[in-house]
Amino acid sequence: MKSIVIYFSQSGNTKKIAQAIHSGMSRSGDQCDIARLKDVAAEDLAGYDLIGIGTPVYWGRETANMTGFIESWLPLDGKHGFAFCTHGALPSFFMARVVPAMEQRGLTVVGWNDWFGSVVYPVIPKPYFTDGHPDEIDLKEAEDFGREMVERSRRIYQGETKLIPVLPKGKAYDAIYNPPGRVSEMPLEERVKFVHWETCMQFKLDPKKCKYPKCTHCIDNCPTNSIELSLDPPVFTKGNLCITCYLCEQTCPQGAIEADMEGLQKGHDPYVHPVLMKSLEGFEALGHFRRLTPLDKIGWDTPFWKRKKPRFKISY
Repeated sequence: MKSIVIYFSQSGNTKKIAQAIHSGMSRSGDQCDIARLKDVAAEDLAGYDLIGIGTPVYWGRETANMTGFIESWLPLDGKHGFAFCTHGALPSFFMARVVPAMEQRGLTVVGWNDWFGSVVYPVIPKPYFTDGHPDEIDLKEAEDFGREMVERSRRIYQGETKLIPVLPKGKAYDAIYNPPGRVSEMPLEERVKFVHWETCMQFKLDPKKCKYPKCTHCIDNCPTNSIELSLDPPVFTKGNLCITCYLCEQTCPQGAIEADMEGLQKGHDPYVHPVLMKSLEGFEALGHFRRLTPLDKIGWDTPFWKRKKPRFKISY
């Protein structure tokens, strides 16, 4: 049996989990490859029996580049797949979106899983609730998960169809992946106030710092291909696909991309404080979240955007 783990990672959390899953799968003795999302084409999947995909969770779902990748797949009838994600609060609708999408392309989905990870979004407090994850315990769980995926897939191929899991729906799904406190529970007017899309998406470029066209870091790494610096003025929301991940602003080597972080902070604080805390408390009660950063150490007065840019390096 030939397998592959495909992942997209920004700060490195998903990469670590993907590598651990790959390590577990490789213990089977069969061939198992691992690849960055940007290095794989849809036609490459035809040669694999088991396909695993993973991304961080952004705005309650998989990243947009993974969505586009799945939509590009040719029919994969008869093959197996699994999904995984990393997040800083809750998996939200990742499984509810990704698992059915994989099934619609013909895959038999043999499993899914999620792990907490440290967050690098500009307006979150630093230190943050989930800092320290994924740790050695998480990576061991991921390795075991990878080994389990290979074994389960092999047995299903041999005819043990009762091993095929069924994704919960509705309230049963929410009980596992959306504990109380999620954004969908906020009144609509509060959600609209929280998002502030027009303010969020107003990126500016400092021409004195920018090294384009010699440097194309932001263009090369934008998960939605939304940046075009050859235009005047430069465009950061090409095709209205920007998901406000702030990857460009946070990681520009020259610190040339700017945004209204104070305005963004003001719009997010009502979400960060009550919603994330409540969600994590719900997961803690379920035994799914191990708190590594004490509550009294959370950096409410030191949001990530106040750190010197670039704040982190992309880790594919």
